[in-house]
Amino acid sequence: MRVSGIVFVSIILFSSAVARSQTNVYDVIVAGRTIGSLKVFDNKETGGEAETHRIESNFKILFYKGNYSTQTSYVRGKLVSAECAHHVNGDLKEKTQTKSASKSLYEVFFSGEDGKDKPKIELFSPIISTITSLYYKEPVNINEVYSERYGKMCSVKKLSEGKYGVSLPDGKQGIYSYKNGLCKEVNTDLAGFKLRIVLIEGKNKIN
Repeated sequence: MRVSGIVFVSIILFSSAVARSQTNVYDVIVAGRTIGSLKVFDNKETGGEAETHRIESNFKILFYKGNYSTQTSYVRGKLVSAECAHHVNGDLKEKTQTKSASKSLYEVFFSGEDGKDKPKIELFSPIISTITSLYYKEPVNINEVYSERYGKMCSVKKLSEGKYGVSLPDGKQGIYSYKNGLCKEVNTDLAGFKLRIVLIEGKNKIN
């Protein structure tokens, strides 16, 4: 599998059920083989107005080792900042930062090997939900979420009870499945392979 394929694996992981006081752990599976894990950390709240979502993943496939992290911060239900970073074999492949701005509501900056030549993006509409938030809350009555990696909005479509399709800017689609408001599994296609991110019930740490 090429490095570009590995990049996509890490992206879809983050490509967020009422926030729960626990760290949820997921297996990352490609072609029936577990290649890593994904952790969804506790939702951090401050005074009922601010909250932070954070996800981290590590994976190994063929000769590649990688990790991906993303963190989003909200105040009064609106996004104020987001950052995601992807490393392969210790090198920064891509980093995207979304920051509050004065003239526009947000500015998006790209860096790293794959992002250094991408121009800055300005966004003019408030953001209330992101790809990361799909692991924290079922997207009930939500039509779009923000991609922390692409700096663009992604459409959300309810497919059936507890199941939603999210269309990414690169044409790929992630299927998010929920039970009692908790994200149980994410499915997508990767170069002819089925990629699954599956909640490990026994490894969830309740705080």
